[in-house]
Amino acid sequence: MRRIVSVVLAGFVTGQLAGCASNPTVSAGEPAKGLELGVLQPSESLLSAELVFSPDPIIARYQRFQGGSSRANTRRSELRVEPTNEGWQTQWWLLPSRATGKASYEQGLTLRNGGDGSVLAASGFGEPGKTQIVFDPPVRLSPALMQSGDRVESEFLAREIDTEGKQRGSGKGTSWTEYAGKQRVVTPMGTYDADVVLSGWDFDYGSGKVRMQMRTWIATIKPGRTTVVAQEIEEETATLGMSGLSRTRVAIESLVR
Repeated sequence: MRRIVSVVLAGFVTGQLAGCASNPTVSAGEPAKGLELGVLQPSESLLSAELVFSPDPIIARYQRFQGGSSRANTRRSELRVEPTNEGWQTQWWLLPSRATGKASYEQGLTLRNGGDGSVLAASGFGEPGKTQIVFDPPVRLSPALMQSGDRVESEFLAREIDTEGKQRGSGKGTSWTEYAGKQRVVTPMGTYDADVVLSGWDFDYGSGKVRMQMRTWIATIKPGRTTVVAQEIEEETATLGMSGLSRTRVAIESLVR
């Protein structure tokens, strides 16, 4: 259960706005190794979920930075977002390694249009056709519009469902999202005036806990193409007296489609 929860929550690195009712510790004004940042400014305009979640499919590739390193990993990632009848399907892939020459699937997320312009997370999975986590109720990731300082909080039950539709486990979760404002960010693909979104997830599955906090930069990279241009993720896990902490950053390097 811990692994699938961790993988699914990591799926929110899609950066599409993610939404712990506890106070956030992630800061919008901190530096980020591997990324050159400008001064964070309050935004005079509203952040629109309709802008972030485009009706057009998009594929973008990213460099990865692990831990405290300011050097990108040789293994890169690809984000694929496809519209569906109810919303969007997002998938993260690791690009081919030198050892295997094959790309490997990481995680995915099923997003729904809330009907009022909001965006909801319905479920997540570590691999298509296998065990998935269903959010009950669907988690409200973003209202239709957000202004600087606005915050969204959610409580939910996460159910682990197997391929036969049977529930194998469950746990309680909380999430939050906050729109921090505008900031210039320099990436391998270019320099962008990006919207900065802070978010976090806390999940208790009985035998352990997972906490993830994220800082996401979202920008329009070309007309009709708005997506994540950079993101920081910090994940804490605690299971059976053991604890772990990991940090990952991604920065866009190219647009495939």
